[in-house]
Amino acid sequence: MTEQSEWRFSDDRGQLSTAARRPGRVLAYVQAGATLWGLGIRPQGIFGSDHDGPDPDRAKTGTLPLDEVEYVGAGSALDVERLLAGRPDLVVTVSYGGGHVYGLAPETAKPLEERVPVVVIDVSQARTFTEIGERFAELARSLGAAGGADADADLDAARERLRAVAA
Repeated sequence: MTEQSEWRFSDDRGQLSTAARRPGRVLAYVQAGATLWGLGIRPQGIFGSDHDGPDPDRAKTGTLPLDEVEYVGAGSALDVERLLAGRPDLVVTVSYGGGHVYGLAPETAKPLEERVPVVVIDVSQARTFTEIGERFAELARSLGAAGGADADADLDAARERLRAVAA
């Protein structure tokens, strides 16, 4: 894909997101942003859900450098204008099933999608960690990431640490 060609990605709701060119200014739900960071995509900003506070939850941010990635808020503090203040050209969030946009109220998500592509990745129990990782890697590649070798190695190492702790 060349920089000038149209970008397209079908999310896990079955919705096709398109843009005139590959998005470069990504705003993401905090855990989606951390996952994309690990895959080589650098979100410009992240947001939390109603369960999060005015500051990002370090347990959810992973290796995100919070001095480089803006936290725009969470829950009821989020509205369309606040989400669009950094001029993202793509919003990435998750669903815990049923295609519901997690982290954004329906009255925020709908008008947001009218102004910028919103991609939703299903992270529900219906999917394995591998399947979820593959979907994020597919999205990252569509956004220009070279591959997931480092992320795969990090995930393998985390699995080994978890196995050791559980044993």
